[in-house]
Amino acid sequence: MSSNDSIFRVLIIDDMPTIHEDFRKILASNPLQNSHVDTLATAIFGKASPTPPPMRFELEFAAQGQTGLALVQDALAEGRSFSLAFVDMRMPPGWDGLETIRRLWATDPHLQVVICTAYSDHSWSAITARLGQSDNLLILKKPFDNIEVLQLAHALTRKWRLAQDNESHLTSMADMLRSRTEELRGAEEGFAAAFNASPLAQVIMSLENPKVIAVNVAFEKVMSMSKTEAVGLTTESFGRGFDPVKWRTLIDRLAAGSPVDDHPFVYQPSPTITRELRCSARTLTIRGQQHCIWVIRDVTEQIATERQLRQSQKMEAIGQLAAGVAHDFNNLLTVIQGYTSELLDPRNKASTRDMIEPVQAAATRAANLTRQLLIFSRKEVIQAKRINLIVLFKELRPLLRRLIGTHIDFQWNVPEKLAPIMADPANFEQIIVNLVINARDAMPEGGRIEIAARNCRLEAGSPQLQDGCFPGDYIEVKVTDTGTGISQDILPRIFEPFFTTKEAGKGTGLGLSTVHSIVRQQGGSIEVESKLGSGTTFTVYHPVADASARGSNPAHDPNDNTKSNLDDYRNVLVVEDDTSIQALLKSIFKRHGIKHTLAVDGVAAQEIWRKATPPFDLLVTDIVMPKGIDGIRLARMLRQDNPDLGVVLTSGYSTLLFDSANLAMPGNPPMVLQKPYTPDELLAAMTEACISPLA
Repeated sequence: MSSNDSIFRVLIIDDMPTIHEDFRKILASNPLQNSHVDTLATAIFGKASPTPPPMRFELEFAAQGQTGLALVQDALAEGRSFSLAFVDMRMPPGWDGLETIRRLWATDPHLQVVICTAYSDHSWSAITARLGQSDNLLILKKPFDNIEVLQLAHALTRKWRLAQDNESHLTSMADMLRSRTEELRGAEEGFAAAFNASPLAQVIMSLENPKVIAVNVAFEKVMSMSKTEAVGLTTESFGRGFDPVKWRTLIDRLAAGSPVDDHPFVYQPSPTITRELRCSARTLTIRGQQHCIWVIRDVTEQIATERQLRQSQKMEAIGQLAAGVAHDFNNLLTVIQGYTSELLDPRNKASTRDMIEPVQAAATRAANLTRQLLIFSRKEVIQAKRINLIVLFKELRPLLRRLIGTHIDFQWNVPEKLAPIMADPANFEQIIVNLVINARDAMPEGGRIEIAARNCRLEAGSPQLQDGCFPGDYIEVKVTDTGTGISQDILPRIFEPFFTTKEAGKGTGLGLSTVHSIVRQQGGSIEVESKLGSGTTFTVYHPVADASARGSNPAHDPNDNTKSNLDDYRNVLVVEDDTSIQALLKSIFKRHGIKHTLAVDGVAAQEIWRKATPPFDLLVTDIVMPKGIDGIRLARMLRQDNPDLGVVLTSGYSTLLFDSANLAMPGNPPMVLQKPYTPDELLAAMTEACISPLA
């Protein structure tokens, strides 16, 4: 407390000069430091530490109430208000003490007042009746005791100071509250402005009993609904393509403290419009209640652009590959054309078989090249069968030995028992062959290649479970080499199409990308570990077959000619519009003694079907045919009459096969045979198609 804070202004209003003098003697002299004052101060205010400076009083005097009021008004105007007034009850002529006090309080309500009176004709009830109840008023009886006056002066001025300090604090608190309120109001207005000005659609929902409480302008545009329509909607009533169960699950996740980031939603503002959305959400508190704010991005155009970009990149890459493919294909055609020309030359005396075998080998290589391109473009039709891996690996082992060469040590670590898998046998073989060739090419000076396989189980959360894979039983196949290895900066790119580290002309960059495509198509995953100079390990995880999956042992010996059972082909309807293939089929069926009837399109096939006696047991039909009835549609129509009809669908290329749902029809799933095919492959597919339906 400063020295100025211990000086208090005191006003004495009394019409007797002697009273003025008495007050001057009591209050204007050095303050009393006696035990009475100290005891009173301690009792009222407590012990101060450190001890405050002595209190001093600055006195002003007035003989009448009007004069006293003028002094109070002047003091307020100067900012030096009185803290205490001693007012005589009787002051003739003019105002009496009560009127004077009333007017003083009207000017300064905080003024502490002591009524000085020698009479008892004014009771306390009469005083309060005129002045009202107040804790700023005391009565001092004349003649008064000096100590009593001094104690009152100390107590009341200290009380006035505390009241002033308290009011100042309250004023400061009120100013702070008002300032904070303005800040919050400004922040709320700023949030509302930013909320509505955001180019991203936003919606605020309550977390308890979730419902929409606010949306911004962008939301109205993106969601094609007005604010009036949106406010009040719940997860169940929102509709328009939103899955209420999924939405409520996300809100429960938010309530548990987990954020939502870029969650996909498919939104349908109308039956003809579908939009791709990405939604992110966080919790926030509004007026003490928990809410969540959703930010919604319409990525429909972005996704469409990305698809176009990917297609453009793929087409560009295929264009870059065209020269290499054309080179390989022209080489194959040269072999085919050259040997067939030699066969047709009447001067040729060489063995027919010696010339046909290279033609057949070149045709097989051409088919594999086409198949590789289809797999890369994800247009390959998967003919999944139940594969006995022990048989398949047994058949592959000598082929791989020849591929590797004698300068490389070949180690085989495959157990005697492996769970079966459901896969296209040719595709699975291609995975192993491509990985082995890749390992061989990494060891031009020789080295070691190991192939290992085992049964394993991948639990939820396993790092091997890449997107699209599910926990369960898998076959793990490892191909390890001791070659040059792959540097870490290149490793992330090795599965990219057309990316290769080989010299020009030594590779197209399709091998590993094809492997990756096949593995992912069959529900598996692939990993690679490598260190420059220390070799590479590729690990493939392929899901095992469901025990209920249909199929016999598909890993057959291509040299086994005993698989065609003529009893399975009692009467075959063949539908093919290509005359060359018609001639080939006639030759195959005649050689094997298979009864058949040929139709050139679906319309002719229906007519033949209606008149057939006895009925047909098997349908072999091309998929792409003229006159508006494709092979799949024809098979469905004929299966309506005979659900047990065996069906083999052949195709060089058809987009109908990209979606397995297109093959749905009564009875067993049809067999799909890709062109080109050999006679043995055709007969094997016919045998498979004639298996009786499962019970």
